[in-house]
Amino acid sequence: MAAPSDAKGRAASSVQGLVRELVHQFTDPLDFYRELIQNSIDAESNRISVTLDYKDGRAVAGVEDDGVGMDGRIIDEFLLVLFRSTKDNDLTKIGKFGIGFVSVFAMAPERVQVFTAKNGESWRLDFPSYKHYDKYRMPALRDGTKVELTKAMTLQEYGAFSAASLAKVRYWCKHADTRIFFQDRTSGGPEVPVNEPFELDGAASLRYQEEGTEIVLGFSAEPRPFCGFYNRGLTLKEGEQDFQPGLQFKIKSRFLEHTLTRDNVLMDDNYRKAMAIIARLADRELPRRLKADLVELAQAVGRNPAAEALPQEWARRLPFLRRLFSGRLSRWRRSDWAVFPVLGGKPISLAQVHAAVSAGRGVLYFDAAANRVTEALGRRGLPVLPEGPWVAELAAWSGGARLLRASGALYLPRPLDDQELGSELLGFIETLRRMDADCGAKYRQLLPADFDYPGSSIVDRHFVTSRAPGELGSISDRPRPSLLWLGRERLCALLNIRHPFLCRLGRLHQQRPGLAAYLCLKTMHLSDGEVPPAQGDKFCNLAEKTERRLLESALTIDCTQAHQGGRT
Repeated sequence: MAAPSDAKGRAASSVQGLVRELVHQFTDPLDFYRELIQNSIDAESNRISVTLDYKDGRAVAGVEDDGVGMDGRIIDEFLLVLFRSTKDNDLTKIGKFGIGFVSVFAMAPERVQVFTAKNGESWRLDFPSYKHYDKYRMPALRDGTKVELTKAMTLQEYGAFSAASLAKVRYWCKHADTRIFFQDRTSGGPEVPVNEPFELDGAASLRYQEEGTEIVLGFSAEPRPFCGFYNRGLTLKEGEQDFQPGLQFKIKSRFLEHTLTRDNVLMDDNYRKAMAIIARLADRELPRRLKADLVELAQAVGRNPAAEALPQEWARRLPFLRRLFSGRLSRWRRSDWAVFPVLGGKPISLAQVHAAVSAGRGVLYFDAAANRVTEALGRRGLPVLPEGPWVAELAAWSGGARLLRASGALYLPRPLDDQELGSELLGFIETLRRMDADCGAKYRQLLPADFDYPGSSIVDRHFVTSRAPGELGSISDRPRPSLLWLGRERLCALLNIRHPFLCRLGRLHQQRPGLAAYLCLKTMHLSDGEVPPAQGDKFCNLAEKTERRLLESALTIDCTQAHQGGRT
């Protein structure tokens, strides 16, 4: 049975007003978890348990530790006296203002109880409110301290209270050096560990430690990257910052302190020293880490450009790379960094990009995947970048290079040997060649070809021309007029044998070879050139003569076919 002591207390009216103001300083009533856990950590606890229960229409929230408890002297001289703390001038302790315990009254509880023991003394304190308390000496000793508050609420309100409590404890205490557990006994669930590794989202790129201080740095694509400040793992402040572009960080240090209002890190000399360490790491150590990361990512992207996570990781490092490449001199100093991916090849440097743009007449090529066109450009010594966040940056850093999707700007059908064709298509191709020759041999060669490859921009065309089979052609090249080729170099015509139009003509060729060949060549003449305005009259005369020759050739072929078939 508890033995009442002579320590019944009531605060003076002036003190009550001050306490009331302190209670109201806590913008979130659940911040009492932070204050009580902070006290438990300062008491050198090895384990802290946060428990919730619901009994008789009331929520009971408790924070219990196994640390150094309190005896009567500490209770009277420190716990119950505002602004006094046994932790003053001790950098191993977090709370230094002696007002943390007041936070429990921000919940407006019906009752707060404290159970504690030290030096052979065991005590219970009952607080019906912050205005007065009862203090009882207990017969049984205990380990550490337990603070328990009771508040009336509905079961539905309790469910929300439990979820919010867990979220709040995790926010404030996830990186605590002491083990912390949370349990909702009403739900019947097990204890949940609160502690999380001291890491950054997306993993840390650099970790630094010295006595009393640990820092993790990472890259970030956010305009205002994340920053977090902690003392012995308890959150002092988490938020966004703009003084270190492209860099997110967390710093845990026993030298950092919170402000009196508990909502920010105190920006004193220790804070400035910590930020100086981060700035030094960002200037000296992190660039080396960035280069190594980007080389590894560029190699992986070059091998597998379709992997979505790789460009995202590269993009996460881009703001910090922009910071390092922010001026011409800084870019020149790092122009040998081979950190930019190439389709199917080794990463290249900014200097190599400059050379490629110069060789490509001001064009920088990129594409979604390797294909015939990108491979042909590579054989010419022109690297093709995978599609990704590096493309636009390199164009800007290369003096405004013109960006072109390789497979959209160029084409490269694969010529087929006659042996690769069936007899029907081979016969059709031979008829086309004979008719073209009869009418003046506009084309140097008429060849079947495969137009279907990844990214092909000509798969819907039924033919293209080029100077030589297997040579890159440009989509932007203007075709030559069909009827004004005399005196010019003749081109090769490559036919898309899978095009539906040519497939239909191939079937027609079996019955009407002349008509099929005439329709094909006529379409080619109409499609592959524009006539200069000054040549209009001449073109009309040539068109009539050429069409007459095509028709005469078609009739000759069909008449021969009919005669051989026994028709008249």
